[in-house]
Amino acid sequence: MKIIIPELAWSPYGAIVISSVVIGFAVVILLLKRSGVSRQTIFYTCLLTAVCTLVSSVMFTIIQSGDLLKLGFSGLGAAIGMIGGVLISGLIIRDKPDIVMASFVACAPLMYGLAKFGCLFAGCCHGKPYDGPFAIVYPGSHGGSYFPAQIVDMIVFILIFTMGIILTGKMKNKTLAIYIILLVLTPVRFLLEYLRSYHEGTLISSGQVTVLIAGAIALILVTVWKGVLRIGKPDGMDASGSVSGDSKTQD
Repeated sequence: MKIIIPELAWSPYGAIVISSVVIGFAVVILLLKRSGVSRQTIFYTCLLTAVCTLVSSVMFTIIQSGDLLKLGFSGLGAAIGMIGGVLISGLIIRDKPDIVMASFVACAPLMYGLAKFGCLFAGCCHGKPYDGPFAIVYPGSHGGSYFPAQIVDMIVFILIFTMGIILTGKMKNKTLAIYIILLVLTPVRFLLEYLRSYHEGTLISSGQVTVLIAGAIALILVTVWKGVLRIGKPDGMDASGSVSGDSKTQD
């Protein structure tokens, strides 16, 4: 069985990527509403995070390509921008910041996985030449038969999203859940690079180095964010903005 991708008059890549981000943000909003986060916090956090996600993604693409005129979408850049946006929002608003950060980090793999539908139809990020079961076939003179790397990405990252939702829902320590998700995402994304057609001739590609750097930046941002929240929290308040059990209620 092979999967044939038809030639389209126009590329749906941009529309699919934007839709994946919108769906991810919609899931985040549902999670935050269920956790009792205020509407004002949800609105401003989503607005700021969307801007940071877009700007960071485009900047990453420009840095990687070295071309100021080449605009595109970088999943790694988007992830860093998203964490940065939530970080800034949490430091300003401080309305259950742990829950807000955990919800966005948990939903990031969903956005990335759905965005891979765009790569599938556009033909980018395809796997190595392959003619076996579930091979992705692109017709035309520049086409070929490839390993279904994009489909593997979709499945793996949607599974990580499911794991993240369970972790952030069950664990009281949201920061630990965030670290676990990031520590799973980085090596998985690193290993999936071996399936790409452009990974040839080297043990570790430049793309994998970028993955490790982006993962380290994400972990550093979360650590700094947590430290600043702990330093700046009022006495008797935990990092989520709730009154701790040790504080006394005043009339």
